[in-house]
Amino acid sequence: MHKHTKHSAALALTGLFCLLPACDDTSDADPGMLRVTMYGEEFIEDRVPADEMVDGWEVVFSKFLVAAQDIKADGTALSGTYVLDLRPSSGGEGHDVGMLELPAGAVGAIEYRVAPATAGATGNASDADIAEMVAAGSSIRAVGTATKGDVTITFDWSFSTDTHYTACETSAEVPEGGEGLSQLTIHSDHLFYDDLESEEPNVAFDIIASADADGDGTVTSEELAGVDITGESRYQVGSRGITDLWSYIEAQTETLGHIDGEGHCETHGHD
Repeated sequence: MHKHTKHSAALALTGLFCLLPACDDTSDADPGMLRVTMYGEEFIEDRVPADEMVDGWEVVFSKFLVAAQDIKADGTALSGTYVLDLRPSSGGEGHDVGMLELPAGAVGAIEYRVAPATAGATGNASDADIAEMVAAGSSIRAVGTATKGDVTITFDWSFSTDTHYTACETSAEVPEGGEGLSQLTIHSDHLFYDDLESEEPNVAFDIIASADADGDGTVTSEELAGVDITGESRYQVGSRGITDLWSYIEAQTETLGHIDGEGHCETHGHD
C-alpha cells in the first residue's frame, strides 16, 4: 500500500499544472542559427597529391564550381540557387551559402540538390562564372591540370547532372541563441575513381590522360566520350549501360556530395 503524504500530493498537483505549455522546459528556449557552407576540402583548395593516386598523377584545380539549391535542415529551407567556387582557401570552414534559424539542439536531417544553375543564382563565384553556368545549364564545372613527370594534361569539364542528396548524416548542433555549422562537402577525387560499384575504388588518371587523341595536352569531353571502357578490367559500371569514359565520369559526379566531411547522404537522380 502507498501512503499519500502532503509532499507527494504537492508533486502530483505540480505535475498536473505542468501539463500546460508554460511548464514545458524547451518551449521558452531561444532558437539558434545554422550556418551552411560548402567545402571542397584540401583536394580542391590545394591539390589531389600524387600519393593519393595509384598511378602517380597530381591534380590541381584552378576552378571548381558547384550549383546547389533546395537546401533544407529539418524542413527549414534556404531559398534560391547558389553557385560556389570551392577553389579559394576557406580556412577549413567552407564557403558561405546561407543561415537557417532552427530550434536549439542536434540537427536531425539535411538535404540539398546539386543541379543546373538557374537565373538569379548567387554565391562566391564571379558574375561571369555564374552567367556561364546558367547559360550552359551546368551544375558542376571542374577546371585544372594533372601532372606526372614532365607531362601535363589540362581539362575544363562541365556537367549538367541533377542529384538530390537526402537524409544526410549531419553532426551539426545548434546552440541556444548561438550558431552551429554544417558543411555540404564535395569530394572531387570521386571524379577519378576507377569503379562505380566498389566501396574502395582507386583514384587514377592514366586512362584520362590517354584520351588526349590529338596530343594537344588538353582532354575534352568529346575525347573522353570516344574512349570505350567496356574492355577495361577496372572502370566497372555494374548494371548501368555506360560504355564510354565521359559517361562514366559524368556518373561519378552523382557521388560527390557528402555532409560535414565524411558524412553520407542518400542520392536520387532527377530527369
